[in-house]
Amino acid sequence: MGQYDIALRHIALRCGDELARGLTLAFAVDSVSWVETQLTALERRIDRVLELRGGGERRLVQLEFIVAPGNDLALRMFEYAVLLVLSLRAAVDPGRGDGAIPPVESVAVLLSGRAAPWPLEGQFRTNWPESERFCGQSFRIEAVYQRKVAELMARPGVFWLVFTPLAVDATEGSIRQVVEEIRRREPRDEQRAELYAVMQVLAELAPWGQTWHKEIRMRVQELDQQSILASETLREVFEQGIEKGMEKGRRQGIEEMLRGVLARRLRRELSAAEQAAVANRASTLGDSQAAAAVFELDTEALLAWLLGPDAE
Repeated sequence: MGQYDIALRHIALRCGDELARGLTLAFAVDSVSWVETQLTALERRIDRVLELRGGGERRLVQLEFIVAPGNDLALRMFEYAVLLVLSLRAAVDPGRGDGAIPPVESVAVLLSGRAAPWPLEGQFRTNWPESERFCGQSFRIEAVYQRKVAELMARPGVFWLVFTPLAVDATEGSIRQVVEEIRRREPRDEQRAELYAVMQVLAELAPWGQTWHKEIRMRVQELDQQSILASETLREVFEQGIEKGMEKGRRQGIEEMLRGVLARRLRRELSAAEQAAVANRASTLGDSQAAAAVFELDTEALLAWLLGPDAE
């Protein structure tokens, strides 16, 4: 899951508003931001948590990107929700008199899995099965790999377009259409390049047996040379081969995210020395799974790993 998780966390940070609107939530949203959530004692991190504000209310959306949902999907979602509530409770300042935990909507975004259609909602029941009342957790299921290209394209913005290589009806023609649509919706060259790179990463999943690597590469070369020129990663992909290029792209993405995570936790820009230390440390991570483990470190442990004396 590591490489897909990292890629989606990275692009989701840029597209929080589009992500929220694409879920068609029954809540009038005025602003959208991200919540950093981690339960340090258990060293577990929820994939992403959106904070929505509107009409004087605050609500959260817990997002989990899942590659291979098994029979324990409902239990996993329940576990993540409990961890989130515990982390929110730990952050409450009793002295402020604001002890209320905001309501949470949990969403499982499924990237691959069974062929049989998923329901729109899942449940984990904790009370006795014969009871008429329900006790436990309900969560939304967004099986993007079972969506059609048109469904994903109908959602606002560019975020949901990165999932189109997974769509049940994806074709060479629809890939071309999506590349054209990304070019139309996103005017910034570097941001478009990031979207194409995430599409390439997700295409590796091939839930319906077709990766669409070649088609994505050809269509971007044909329709959007400007994004290639703006992105060293994409130039590597197109000039020296997809596997080598994507590996370099992953390494660069890991380095960028390490810098971003550290800057957010320090609440300031990184110095030149700190940026050099991050680059040095990022180069030691052998794969995306190792990188994912680093992102789950608490702030103190992350600083020690990145900037401590053994980082030289």
